[in-house]
Amino acid sequence: GAGSGKTRVLTYRVAYLVAERQISPRRIMAVTFTNKAAREMKERLETLIGAPALGELTMGTFHAVCARILRVDGQHVGLERAFVIYDSDDQTALVKQAIIDLNLNDKLYRPGAMLAAISTLKNDLIEPDDFTPRSHREEVVRRVYARYQAALTSANAVDFDDLLMKTALLLQKNPAVLARYRQ
Repeated sequence: GAGSGKTRVLTYRVAYLVAERQISPRRIMAVTFTNKAAREMKERLETLIGAPALGELTMGTFHAVCARILRVDGQHVGLERAFVIYDSDDQTALVKQAIIDLNLNDKLYRPGAMLAAISTLKNDLIEPDDFTPRSHREEVVRRVYARYQAALTSANAVDFDDLLMKTALLLQKNPAVLARYRQ
């Protein structure tokens, strides 16, 4: 839980690996949940291992690290290097447009509910074509999800869930890329 020392443990583990075990900082990826934890880790590690070694580490939040990976290898999952990350306002606008395009009632199929359903699917690593609906409502979700994802793709954009999902799919479907990151 909060305040239990997770960031401190991770920070000292990285410092131990670099200073005591002589592991190259380039071979370490340290991932945290929050921007605050990432900043704390960076500040502590700069003191513990120095700025030059810190500059060689891959470190940040899950979303930041995944964005970095996708900037390098995203072409394997259909992304150009200069992709854009859509925030919640952009996402809502895109879902609203998908609902309009599909001639759906936005009172019955609220954008927020559609985004929540899409987010759940993405967190389960289910792409629109892989989703098998079991009800009429799920069929609507599938159609909105497909339209939403197509709009993201045409704009060379991702949402926050895509950062995680596309990175996971990249590593699952590309053994050479996975091997490189394992190194």
